[in-house]
Amino acid sequence: KAGHEWWRTRQENLLVPAQKEVVLSDTRRAEKNQAMDLLTAISRSGSLPIDANELHIVIALTHCFDHDIMSTVIKDNINPIKKIETSLLLLGSMIQNEPEDKLLASEQELREETK
Repeated sequence: KAGHEWWRTRQENLLVPAQKEVVLSDTRRAEKNQAMDLLTAISRSGSLPIDANELHIVIALTHCFDHDIMSTVIKDNINPIKKIETSLLLLGSMIQNEPEDKLLASEQELREETK
C-alpha cells in the first residue's frame, strides 16, 4: 500500500527548473478522476473494449562523477559500470522487496544459461 504522503517533481517545460511538491489527498483524488475521465474518453464510455493493456512505469536514474568517463576510470581508479550496477541492484531490491543477494544469479546459474 502506498504511503500517506506523496511527493511529485514536475517540470512544466525544459526552460524552467523542476519543482517538488507534496500531493495532497484532494489533489490525488482529482488526478485520479482526470485519469479515469481520459480512460472513459478513450474507450468511448466503455463501448470500446480494451483487450490488451499494460502499465509501464519509468524510473529515471542518473549518476554523476567528478570527472569525465576516462578520467574517472584512469585518474580516480573508479569503475563506473560497477557503480551503476550497484545502484541498479539497490533499486531492484527496493522495487522487488527482496534482499540484493536474492536478485543475483549464482555463477553456476550463469554458466548454465550461456550453454
